[in-house]
Amino acid sequence: MDYKIFITHRLLSGGSIMNNTFPHAPRLITVACGIALLGLSAPSFSSGFAVPEISITGLGTSNALVANPEDLGAIPYNPAAAVYHPTSISAGLMGVVPDLSVTTPTGTHDSEGKNVIMIPQFQANYRLNEKVALGLGITAPFGLETQWDATAPVFPSFEALGIGGHPTKSKIEVIDIAPTVAFKVNDNLSLSAGLDYYFVKTVTFNADVIDNDGDGDAFGWNFGLLYNQDKVSFGLSYHSGVDPDIKGESYIPSISMTVPANAVLPLPSRLQAGVRYKASDALAIEFDITRTGWSAFDVLTIDNPVNPVVSINNWDDANAFRLGGTYQLNAKTQLRFGYTFDQTGQPHDYFSPRVPDADRHLFSVGFGHKLDDGWSIEGGFMHVRFKDYTQNLPLGYFTEAGEPNGSFLYNGEYNSGVNLFGLGISKTFM
Repeated sequence: MDYKIFITHRLLSGGSIMNNTFPHAPRLITVACGIALLGLSAPSFSSGFAVPEISITGLGTSNALVANPEDLGAIPYNPAAAVYHPTSISAGLMGVVPDLSVTTPTGTHDSEGKNVIMIPQFQANYRLNEKVALGLGITAPFGLETQWDATAPVFPSFEALGIGGHPTKSKIEVIDIAPTVAFKVNDNLSLSAGLDYYFVKTVTFNADVIDNDGDGDAFGWNFGLLYNQDKVSFGLSYHSGVDPDIKGESYIPSISMTVPANAVLPLPSRLQAGVRYKASDALAIEFDITRTGWSAFDVLTIDNPVNPVVSINNWDDANAFRLGGTYQLNAKTQLRFGYTFDQTGQPHDYFSPRVPDADRHLFSVGFGHKLDDGWSIEGGFMHVRFKDYTQNLPLGYFTEAGEPNGSFLYNGEYNSGVNLFGLGISKTFM
């Protein structure tokens, strides 16, 4: 087979574009929704392009909170915990500082996305009565941003073969607006159910020969369970997978043509289960397992009137193992810590620099401090270290004919790390 001719045909037709890639409550909820719709953006720093840090409390405990009935920041992870808390409103702001580079024969190149990305968070909880609580959460559970300079070029095999398709900008922004209801079955057991409205604010998959941009939405559902007895509690939460319909445009600069385009972006299911043990009045330890259904991220297709775009990813479901703890230093101050080993769902055979994924370790610390009149503040810091990955494949190797994922075109040494920091404030209404 003449690989140069075959690759050129596939890439110019877009074959690489879709790589794996209360009294004040109503006003505050409206403001929070507006902030979220204006600018939730997140890079991929957990498995695939998931962003599990959905509260500042979770940032400090490495997201090990699904079995926690005591801390307000556990509600986004398991809304069944809402019946253990009074009416409350929480808001937070998390900063993400990514560090992603690849070394190829043309040198070491950094991804050119934003240096610092700010992600707001919001959670409202209204106690209807002793047994029922209503909730509304606004989070960014999925996100991605990478940007490679095609003029360098970062991946010189494209230029050496005289072909187009060098990946440039990839971006995904997803906002989850989740109304929930929690019910206290008895003194030990509570359940929750709710909807997830996923607003896909941005989908961008660009290359030097074509730009693809769009947005869309989809509805999913969620379920939670929390069993609490004496020193031990068990929690479980589940969010269904969804397939948002993405509508937008494809632009081909070589012929200055813009055409309508549509696609389906699979977002995976999320299952988290954990057990928490209160070793003393001050110390509590929790172990969680998160299962993300990345096998849904198999084939991506962009349909347009000129050339449909097809990319094969064939990801696998992936697990994250979380250990988190809290220590009550005194009546007002709590210290937090955590560690996670997070597995990638991206097989090496389908590796793509749009989502340069690898197994990773997450280390976190945090604090919470109660103020007067029901107010409290909290903060957290997390360092994420990815396993270094080197791709060194022979010329002409392809997992799937014509698809660059997992091919020699993306040979290089990939190094990734992320630092996250956040501050939050809460108000409870007794």
